[in-house]
Amino acid sequence: EWPLRPGVTRRLWDAYRNMWDSALCDTCSGLSVDTAETFNNMTDAVHRCFDKTHFRIICQTCNDVYDDLLTYFKDLQEKGYACADLADSMNSTAQSWSVDYKCGHLPLEYLPVLSMTLGVSLIPVLFYIGLWKFAR
Repeated sequence: EWPLRPGVTRRLWDAYRNMWDSALCDTCSGLSVDTAETFNNMTDAVHRCFDKTHFRIICQTCNDVYDDLLTYFKDLQEKGYACADLADSMNSTAQSWSVDYKCGHLPLEYLPVLSMTLGVSLIPVLFYIGLWKFAR
């Protein structure tokens, strides 16, 4: 007797297909060899820069190669090539860039929030300074 219950093969196939679809594997399989090679070479260049550069100057030294990779990745995403392999590679590189090496720029959309936080935080300090100064 067949060891698998009816429908197991179908469920396995559906699970495989769901994984394939959710990882956008069709977009990766549609990449040209040159495009994939270019992305991999650019990623390798960033990691080589990380490896050969002193920790304190990585942000300045590797900024151009990292920005080139990020721009290339965003271009690929806009063209619909946002498969899991490319995204995972870019995410791990970005993780190294921003968390491990603490590089990157503060997004401009944070500026109003930070200035409001600073302003609200200063209100009690100014209040107590004014109270201390005028209560004399």
